[in-house]
Amino acid sequence: REGERLHLAVVQNNVLEQRLGQEEARRLLAEETLLLTDASIAGYVALTRGTVNAPDAYVIPLDRPYTFDRRIDAKYGYRTKSVLALPLRDGRGTVFGVLQLINAFGDVGEAIPFGKDSEALVAALAAQTVRESVSPGPGGARGPFAKIVSLLLEAPTWHSLCPQTA
Repeated sequence: REGERLHLAVVQNNVLEQRLGQEEARRLLAEETLLLTDASIAGYVALTRGTVNAPDAYVIPLDRPYTFDRRIDAKYGYRTKSVLALPLRDGRGTVFGVLQLINAFGDVGEAIPFGKDSEALVAALAAQTVRESVSPGPGGARGPFAKIVSLLLEAPTWHSLCPQTA
């Protein structure tokens, strides 16, 4: 979070990396910023400290204050299906970032919703990682974010207990 904008500090998208190459995919996604407003999923999570678990990002109920902005999908030829977003808080409870995972994958590679078990595991890993990290200063959230992403992608328990994320 930087002022009234959210920046993508760490990005990982296997589908786009296969299409564009790892460096290009990460560069393009890291350029994106979001206005900090509760109209976006990440903004809503940052402002309310709530968790969003959307089974289909394109079919969010109308009574929710947030929506999914399809422009990034359209720009990169991607289809976001499931979204799990949760706040990252420092030791004082202040939200310094949002962890947003997209597209849990089932056994045969199809996008599926994130289950409650996945949500609980991601929340526990994120909380533990943040507790073990030094609270980030301005622009310094990359360390805890990178550590969380690394844990999620590499931990054997994640792959055996929960679907993979794109």
